[in-house]
Amino acid sequence: MKEPEDRHNLRLPKELKAKLAHARIDSGRSMNAEILDRLERSFAPDPATQMIEALQPVAALSDEDRQQVGALIAKIGSILSKDRPR
Repeated sequence: MKEPEDRHNLRLPKELKAKLAHARIDSGRSMNAEILDRLERSFAPDPATQMIEALQPVAALSDEDRQQVGALIAKIGSILSKDRPR
């Protein structure tokens, strides 16, 4: 048998509760599922920060290697933009 999860009373301002109510309807989730999803995403790593951190070693490369990295990134961008609906 699954052990019951902790329960917490949460006081929300009316405006925030209304926004959550609209968002949960749009997403097709329960209010609890909507709150949990948003809370989980708030702890997820920021993609922009991850990209900056991943590219930091590029600064130590030679000019020629940096140009190659730039060309590869441009090619990736080109490939990704082909799959985007227009």
